Amino acid sequence: MRRLPALLAMLCAMPMALAAVQVDIHTPAAIDACTVANPCPVAVLSPGYGFAGADYAFVTRQLNGMGYLVMALRDSAGGAQLDRNAPIAPQVQSMARATSTSIAAAVDATAPRFPQFDWRRLVLVGHSLGGDSSAQFAADYPARVTALISLDSRRVALPRTAGIRVLTIRASDTAADAGILPDEQERRRFGTCVVHFHGARHNDMQDAGSEALKTGIVSAIGTFLSPARQPAYACAPDARLD
Repeated sequence: MRRLPALLAMLCAMPMALAAVQVDIHTPAAIDACTVANPCPVAVLSPGYGFAGADYAFVTRQLNGMGYLVMALRDSAGGAQLDRNAPIAPQVQSMARATSTSIAAAVDATAPRFPQFDWRRLVLVGHSLGGDSSAQFAADYPARVTALISLDSRRVALPRTAGIRVLTIRASDTAADAGILPDEQERRRFGTCVVHFHGARHNDMQDAGSEALKTGIVSAIGTFLSPARQPAYACAPDARLD
């Protein structure tokens, strides 16, 4: 895995609050196998609130090993702070909308540097706020997304469309807001994977989490995205970690 830091300047027409977004680019070891004629896949990794993209190295390693370029946001909150004394959901949704725009600008700035990767069909991966930001991006730019992997996001509705396949991995100590997760009928209709990790904690879905949890997450991601160029979007079974 090669890591290329980048401070990507956005278009001058963007709001001042979104003047720049910092990302790290992680390329797969087998980058020579990626060509313009046969491009390799791209994943956009968005961290949870209070975390950085670098805190999900176990996910980045998994995706790099499958041939993905990973564009990891350093921050999904854009520097904004949550007011714990005010309703949380509207604040998260506002942050997600801003980050969605940031992701679009970062992709547009990065894609010309790596033409041997498929920037037209993104896989989004996000934890908590990062998952909400990913879901918002999928709603804002559906034609640019092929799949979304949510690590226990809770505030922005996951896609309900045949054009975007969804895997959501759920912790045991939190619950999503009403209407965020597809219901049983929607899961069958759109092929949504919902995997419950019994005994998993929301805030542990990052590098500091248990080895059992991290192993379960990368296994579920591998099952969902294999083979990398034409994924089967298969669902891993639920797991008990305690």
